[in-house]
Amino acid sequence: MDILIQILNPSYLLFPALVGSVILGLVCPLVGAYLILRRTIFLGLTLPQVAAAGVAFAFWLSQAGVLPDLSERMLGIAGSLVFTFLGLLLLAYLERRGKGTVEGRLAAAYALAGALTILFIVFNPAGEIEILSLLKGEVISLSKSEIKLLAGVFGFVLAGMLLFRRDFLLSSFDRDLAFLLNAGNTRWDILFYLLAGLSIGVGVIMAGPLLIFGFLVLPPLAAKPLVKGMVAFLSLSSLLGVLMAFFGFYLSVRMDTPLGPTDVAVGCTMVFLAHLVRAIPTRAAATALPLLLWIVVTFTGCTTTPPAQFPPVTTDSVLWLSKPRNSTNLNLTLPVTNPLRSLAEMAGKTSPDARETVMDLMRESLQKELTQRGFKVSHPEQADKRLASFPFATEAAISAARQGKISGVLFLADILRWNADSRHFVSVVADFKLVRIADGAVLWETRYQRAVPTPSATNLGQASGDAVREIVRELFKS
Repeated sequence: MDILIQILNPSYLLFPALVGSVILGLVCPLVGAYLILRRTIFLGLTLPQVAAAGVAFAFWLSQAGVLPDLSERMLGIAGSLVFTFLGLLLLAYLERRGKGTVEGRLAAAYALAGALTILFIVFNPAGEIEILSLLKGEVISLSKSEIKLLAGVFGFVLAGMLLFRRDFLLSSFDRDLAFLLNAGNTRWDILFYLLAGLSIGVGVIMAGPLLIFGFLVLPPLAAKPLVKGMVAFLSLSSLLGVLMAFFGFYLSVRMDTPLGPTDVAVGCTMVFLAHLVRAIPTRAAATALPLLLWIVVTFTGCTTTPPAQFPPVTTDSVLWLSKPRNSTNLNLTLPVTNPLRSLAEMAGKTSPDARETVMDLMRESLQKELTQRGFKVSHPEQADKRLASFPFATEAAISAARQGKISGVLFLADILRWNADSRHFVSVVADFKLVRIADGAVLWETRYQRAVPTPSATNLGQASGDAVREIVRELFKS
């Protein structure tokens, strides 16, 4: 319940991400519902991939100096929209020519767009990080100005879907009747695909291809077996999209998982439950619903466990601060911001191994905090060079400490995840514990697991430094 209250607070740092997810969950299922009625559901998979190719192409042209200097977000939106509408025009032309099947054309377009995306990234290695960041869709890092843009674009799409819903329904559900009544379906097809292309083109930049496809397809698929009328189908699709966005965001914060895949997993669960409810009798479904809710609440948990308080260790014993372990399988060396250092490394005067790492920053911040609290802090390698690295397992760490003939307490840290792909957030999972060397007793142990906000960082190195300081602050706050 604490997390639920926290994420609903407008002052919550990730509240804009929740708002953006709900906007996507409200509007995208409407577009997807019409795609299902038109039996072109794979268009919802193909167009996001085409938009991704447009993003990579726009960055390639910008790197080559063909396009003017624009912000990363605006450059991505321009490329995404251009490729999305060009893809729609090409698919519409092929459909009118009647060449091949719809599934075959969409499959070929998806394969081509995926291949072009990779090739454009290869052609522009200098912008690979920026391109991949945009393609992943950093919903979690949307700013207030980007939320306003998202609300404006999708508000326009929603207004169009509601204003012309009867014409869209008629041309989607019964094209022959629509042709007789309206003397053709062309104008409604053009208008619908313009709205769909606008929502997909902008949505891919804001949320990424995977999440947009999930919002387009999964809520309508979950709503279809539960209702019979068209109006109920559209309304329930949007409602389930909002629920998918909200519960996906809650679970992402609760379990510290990526937002996009979590939303898609929630949507797939909705589809499974919808077909399950349809398959079993109504009375049995009503009986099983409370049990299902109890399982969900028990699994996710309604309350959070407060972090363990650091124990009051006597200051006459030495606290041996070991260097944090890196269990991420990633190189956590901080990027170089000094061009002179880069030149020195190229000239061979400075070793790249001398660069500062996240583990170094973590150890420095921990030592500063512990020293301010009055602890006698030392590094194990100062007593024995063999103790430069400690295992995190308690028994193995105590055995190594005793072999090095040190006594007192041992502070251990293990970084399990450190994702600093965005300058605004660093996703962290790290374990910390304090062990008494004499008897191997664990005096304090905690796990830090969250997305650490770094709003003032201007580069990835500063984001890591700000995240380290925030982690240490929260570990020792009373």
